[in-house]
Amino acid sequence: MFRFPIAPSLRTVAPPIIPRARASIPLPQLSRPFSTPSSRIRSTIPTTIPRSSRYIPSRFFASSTHRFYPNGYRYRRFDGPQGDSFAFRLLRNAKPIHFVIVGGVIGGFYVYNTETVEMTGRRRFNIVSHNQELQMGESSYHEVLREYHGRILSQSHPLTLMVNRILQRLIPLAPIHGANWEVHVIQDDNMMNAFVLPGGKVFVFTGILPICEDEDGLAAVLGHEIAHVVAHHTGERMSSHFVTMGVIFLTALLFDVSGNIPSLLLNLMYSLPNSRTQEAEADNIGLMMMSKACYNPEAAVGLWARMQKAERQVPPQFMSTHPSSYNRMESIRGWLDKAQHAYEESGCFGVASYVPGFRQARDDFSW
Repeated sequence: MFRFPIAPSLRTVAPPIIPRARASIPLPQLSRPFSTPSSRIRSTIPTTIPRSSRYIPSRFFASSTHRFYPNGYRYRRFDGPQGDSFAFRLLRNAKPIHFVIVGGVIGGFYVYNTETVEMTGRRRFNIVSHNQELQMGESSYHEVLREYHGRILSQSHPLTLMVNRILQRLIPLAPIHGANWEVHVIQDDNMMNAFVLPGGKVFVFTGILPICEDEDGLAAVLGHEIAHVVAHHTGERMSSHFVTMGVIFLTALLFDVSGNIPSLLLNLMYSLPNSRTQEAEADNIGLMMMSKACYNPEAAVGLWARMQKAERQVPPQFMSTHPSSYNRMESIRGWLDKAQHAYEESGCFGVASYVPGFRQARDDFSW
């Protein structure tokens, strides 16, 4: 029979059930409610209670490591170290010197693999070597060729020749060891994109050519993409990926949470800002490259102005891998004085007024 527990404040023992044989024993009559002396009531209660009929109520919220519940289940949340994860047991048993040692090893590894981007002086973490970048670029190159097979224009096509012509003026300003430069123009008017893989494989989609408008605009695009390779941004992105995956794994292990929450936070606070930093750095390096190659640096401002008009449903900058077109345009305006100086030092200023006519005649001849 299930008995309700008695409140902790009631310390008396509940009277046992009187057997039927004793039902005829006369009990004292109370003249008034609760007026009978306690001695008279106590005398009618047996002084000895059978052991089998005793019921000792437990105190509310009492903790006991030996308490069992219905169906044989046992509550283990606060039941000792066997319920903790391995990581928690390590943390509980660790001493301050252990944290100092682990932090020193991680910090030393990070500092040892920190390097400086030559053209901008920015410090960054990178554990991927240049040879590994070349291997990744070669693998990606064959994948892109398979994906766009049948849509790549021939090497004798005028558009391919134009891209190759611009590239030849930019290559001397791109110190990439082991690069084997090749140009591929992909026929896709809906894709406004271009990219350069590690190793010098250049891909330009026809959809970006109207945004470029002329060779100066296309030189701004190619300079930006080549700058990614020059600054080894591919290896930096891979290194950042290793860092984020390690932090997500440790966070999920220590705090027993899903990896989605730390992944989202790290993406917003670390990965995306790093990606935008790389894009801005590529804009800066590419602007200097195109200026030294005698392409008008002001064309880069017009490029991003046209790109801003062509964009649709662009996410906010803090959720994007790229800065907004407006912010990129404003940043380039701030670098124009330096780019113009590099343009003049390269001997481009004296012939600038004749270049458009020469280009137009050359393009008419090429077609």
